[in-house]
Amino acid sequence: MKPAELRAMTDDQLRQKLEELRNEVRDLRFAAALGQLKDTSAIRNARKDIARILTILTERERARLAEQGLLPPPKLTRRERRRRKQLELQQRKG
Repeated sequence: MKPAELRAMTDDQLRQKLEELRNEVRDLRFAAALGQLKDTSAIRNARKDIARILTILTERERARLAEQGLLPPPKLTRRERRRRKQLELQQRKG
C-alpha cells in the first residue's frame, strides 16, 4: 500500500490492517516453509507495509504528545554535543 492511502485511514483502521498483515506474514512464512509459496516477495512487501503502518501510528502518537507538551527534548547529534562541550570548556577557561 502507498503511504498516502494509509494516512487517509483512521487509527482503528490502521490497527485492523496491521493485524491482517501480521496474519498474512505468518501464513506466507508457513507456506514458504512448506514450499508452497510461489511469490516470495509477498513476504517482504507485507513486512514493509507493516513498517509503514507502524511509522504512521508512531508519527500520530508523537504529534498528539507534542500538542500536549509531553515529548522529551530531542537528542543532540554528536556534532552538537561536541560543539556544546567545546563552548562549555571555553567558558570555564575564559
